[in-house]
Amino acid sequence: DPTHHGALVNGAHTLTALFSEVSSAAAKSVRSRVLSLGRLGVAAGLWEDPHQRPPCFVRNLRPSQPWHDPATFEMVAVLEAAYPAIREELLAAQKAHSGAGGTAFTPVGGRAAHDHTIVAKGEWQELPLFGNRSRHEVNCAMCPRTAAAVGQCPLATDLALAGGGETLFSVVRGRTHLRPHCGSTNARLTCHLGIVIPDGCEVRVGNETRTWTEGKCIVFDDSYEHEVWNNSANDRVVLLLNFWHPALPPEQRRIEVDSHGYDVR
Repeated sequence: DPTHHGALVNGAHTLTALFSEVSSAAAKSVRSRVLSLGRLGVAAGLWEDPHQRPPCFVRNLRPSQPWHDPATFEMVAVLEAAYPAIREELLAAQKAHSGAGGTAFTPVGGRAAHDHTIVAKGEWQELPLFGNRSRHEVNCAMCPRTAAAVGQCPLATDLALAGGGETLFSVVRGRTHLRPHCGSTNARLTCHLGIVIPDGCEVRVGNETRTWTEGKCIVFDDSYEHEVWNNSANDRVVLLLNFWHPALPPEQRRIEVDSHGYDVR
């Protein structure tokens, strides 16, 4: 039932919003209640794993797991080879941004209204390159070698131009916590190339917590519950690419314009 589906998705989202407002002991209780909602969704046939609660769930995509081996994706070699140029362009953009009154990097949530609710404390900024069915020409001109490397990752650019994901620099400022949340669909995966990674940064996907390494990629399924911490005093920066799940047949790689979200059939 679509109504019950929406109620479970929104109920879990509402509960996760409490994580930053309760004690650590109470947070365990909140997470237990979120997982209980996930189990109800699994029992109702909406999902297959209580940690994986996207609004749009595509069945039988395999492998389906929180973390993926980066070595199995061609784009990883492309991005890691381009890391020195990408880092140089990112640092130049940050320097220009700090001296220009702040126009390039914007708070997350300005383009996707629900995203600002993910920030439990601190600040999360972005510099989009591809997304919302378009190439951000000004930003790509600012980072031409980054844009060229991303252009060699068609699963990412095709998804962004279809309106189902983004490629951007993601900046999590020091002392920031992004509360647990699930992405929109398991029809995509997410790649992070570590650009600037201070000590004290972690990301949990499902039940496993990892960190980033500068110049290396991690790949995960953001339809699983995930959470980010930057416990340092400095920025954590990654190049983030959403890309089509390789197991999704090409004829199903589309976003329905009138669905206000994902409709992969």
